[in-house]
Amino acid sequence: MLLLKNCNVFDSLEGQFFLSDILVQGNKIESVKKNIIVDNLDTHVIDIKGNIVCPGFIDAHSHIGMWTLNDNGNDANECVKPLTPALRAIDALNPFDEAFKDAYSAGITTVMICPGSGNVIGGQAAIIKTYGTSVEDMIIKSPAAMKIAFGENPKNVYSSQKKSPSSRMATAFLIKEMLNKAEKYYEEERKGLEHEYDEELEAFLPVFNGEIPLKIHAHRLDDIMTAIRIVEEFQIDYTLDHCTEGYLAADYIKEKYVPVMLGPLFSFATKVETRNASVEAPRVFNDKGVLISLISDHPFMNCKFLPLYAGLLSRYGLDMIDGLKALTINPAKALNIDNRVGSVEKGKDADLVVFNGEPLETTTKVLLTIINGEIVYKDLD
Repeated sequence: MLLLKNCNVFDSLEGQFFLSDILVQGNKIESVKKNIIVDNLDTHVIDIKGNIVCPGFIDAHSHIGMWTLNDNGNDANECVKPLTPALRAIDALNPFDEAFKDAYSAGITTVMICPGSGNVIGGQAAIIKTYGTSVEDMIIKSPAAMKIAFGENPKNVYSSQKKSPSSRMATAFLIKEMLNKAEKYYEEERKGLEHEYDEELEAFLPVFNGEIPLKIHAHRLDDIMTAIRIVEEFQIDYTLDHCTEGYLAADYIKEKYVPVMLGPLFSFATKVETRNASVEAPRVFNDKGVLISLISDHPFMNCKFLPLYAGLLSRYGLDMIDGLKALTINPAKALNIDNRVGSVEKGKDADLVVFNGEPLETTTKVLLTIINGEIVYKDLD
């Protein structure tokens, strides 16, 4: 067992801090209350000395372990045909990607890894912990979403190959065409009708069963609106990822009750479709009551800077507490894993981070990172 004494715990559900001890047994939080006393002599006791303890941070859109920071490191895209729904992120994952240490040493304990946006339909995302020696050690859920992409990326990839899609019209058509086929396949499966097995359509069964959402890459507002128009025709769950110009229609998006995953916002606008990016977008969405998560899109923003990204947004109106929620309970809810992570509660995974100051301040250090009850990073005095 592991006992953390004298913690200043961040309550992500209520948006406040409270003093408590935390008892960890195995890979779960056993108790969160003051003055915990244990008789087990093998219990590892650490005095946190009033420092802040947060639930492990969650990066809800990443290519970590798939798109590594070395030559020919991109295993996140298979840009030979625009529709590849049967591809799985877990089959591209390298657990020894050096960026994982960057992640957990910055307090990030959970990530959603997903195929890139080179294809119209890229494949199946997965949710993993940031520490482990194999996929089996790390995985929380796979498949966890189906990645689809609107906008410039698939258009540019395939127009250069003189293939379709070379326009937004074709991208929308291909998505709708596949969703129609997948819906028919799902209905045949649901009714027990005989039909020929199709690996690519089979991959959509969890989508139409309501088990996983579509994970929609879209920057420009017209792409966001096209995505909503198409997806809602099929009445399936979805998230809006990047959603760069979405703040221009925040009221409309609020009405959809859809999770929005924002970022990265502090990089050069190298794409035409990101030139209207605004660092005020998180505040705008948050003020409207939209469930926002902050994402790194690693390696396009190194994941280790995600907490600093959240902190910088406080200069543009996003309250620090809301910034912490956007790294903890909000993405946990958006990814449908809040029964396991995102808050410090009895029964949740023992994913905890200890900071020596305000978690989103530039001068603050991570003192301790715990994943599944195991200390994976330590910088204690």
